[in-house]
Amino acid sequence: MLENNSCECWVKCNVKNCIHHTPENTCRAGRIEVGNSTACTCSETCCDTFMAKG
Repeated sequence: MLENNSCECWVKCNVKNCIHHTPENTCRAGRIEVGNSTACTCSETCCDTFMAKG
């Protein structure tokens, strides 16, 4: 059983100009928020956690 309700998981990400992107093509953000609450298809969703590299 996992302690503190934590888990170890990985999210694949190919957005290389995001500050959360890793060289292994994963996301290292502490949490991930997917936006557009009115989406009907996956193409209408977006990663609201995205932050452009400076």
